[in-house]
Amino acid sequence: MIRNGSVAKYVAIFALACAAPSLAFQAMDGTNADNAEGRAGDLLIVQLWTTDPNTFLDAWRQPTPPTLRTTSRAARNQPIQQFILYSNCATDAAGNCHLTARAIITSPDGTPYGEPIVFEALPASPPAPRNRLGLAPSSIGFVIEDGEQLGRYRIDLSVTDTNAGVTATSRVHLEVVEAAAQ
Repeated sequence: MIRNGSVAKYVAIFALACAAPSLAFQAMDGTNADNAEGRAGDLLIVQLWTTDPNTFLDAWRQPTPPTLRTTSRAARNQPIQQFILYSNCATDAAGNCHLTARAIITSPDGTPYGEPIVFEALPASPPAPRNRLGLAPSSIGFVIEDGEQLGRYRIDLSVTDTNAGVTATSRVHLEVVEAAAQ
């Protein structure tokens, strides 16, 4: 089940250098974080996932750079939430940035997991300061329920800066396992 709006024992910690838009993602266990980062023109996006959104948001509100609890693994029936970070979006005459997003989820067998999800990631509003990361207020979440496939899901995220006319893309994989396997 996909949820618009607002992977568990295996939790990687990513440190984000919020003062610079160039980020290096390396999980504490030495694995790479897929292509969580995407760029187009000046726009930088990063999609991160967590099964503990409250802890993620609490850490985000702390002094920079925050240590964000993220993961690429969830158990069946466990909600997992996406967060979209952005930097350097273009502003309009009123000084507002506007980001739209499209998420496509692919099941482990290669078939689409529902329809593409199109949403407004950042409604027209003042952006984060130049060369700083901002947290988009909208993203997606989903739950793999009983009867749905277990395995590696692919999430392709495209974020368009409507003022600059550019689209940055990011791809991550999330492993969904039986609850007892966690």
